[in-house]
Amino acid sequence: MRTSLIFIVTAAFLAGCASSGPVQTGKDTYMIAKTSGGGMFVSGATVKADLIQEGVAFCAKNGKTLELISGEGKNAIPFARTSSAEIAFKCV
Repeated sequence: MRTSLIFIVTAAFLAGCASSGPVQTGKDTYMIAKTSGGGMFVSGATVKADLIQEGVAFCAKNGKTLELISGEGKNAIPFARTSSAEIAFKCV
């Protein structure tokens, strides 16, 4: 029973961690947003760091580097919202 519960909690955690993926907002300018499924166990800063890594990988695929324009991470509030973050960046 305990193993089943751990599996269900882990699956729920992983299912809610998808980002929007890079969305073009201008010439070589993008934004990414993500809401964590980890609840109180994941900080907004951690979600933001994940987005920066995703942006770095996206720019690298095109032979460019990430230049962060702005970014914000919000921590979870119990029973109100989960941790989330959003970044804007350029590939230069």
